[in-house]
Amino acid sequence: MVTETEGYEVDKKVTLGLIKKAVGQVEGIHSIKRSLFKEGIKVKKLEEGLAISLELLISEGGFVPQIVEEVQKKVNEEIEKTLGTKVVKVDIKIRGIKSSS
Repeated sequence: MVTETEGYEVDKKVTLGLIKKAVGQVEGIHSIKRSLFKEGIKVKKLEEGLAISLELLISEGGFVPQIVEEVQKKVNEEIEKTLGTKVVKVDIKIRGIKSSS
């Protein structure tokens, strides 16, 4: 997926990098879920903007509602600030809780 805007294109790797950066700024996130063949990030281009889905592992002791809200806010801000592309929604699926040890 390449995001096309007036006169230029943004490669999917750039968008994924911005999402990873935003997620990395949130305390309580252990990692983005990965499987053998895919990463737990999906970006869909809609007419109104981007729809993003994330699968996350959180650290034990984290307060899930607060973490989810913070991730949604950071991802939205990072994409809109850097690419000027509207984010329609950020769906999050918590795939597990990892202990810190």
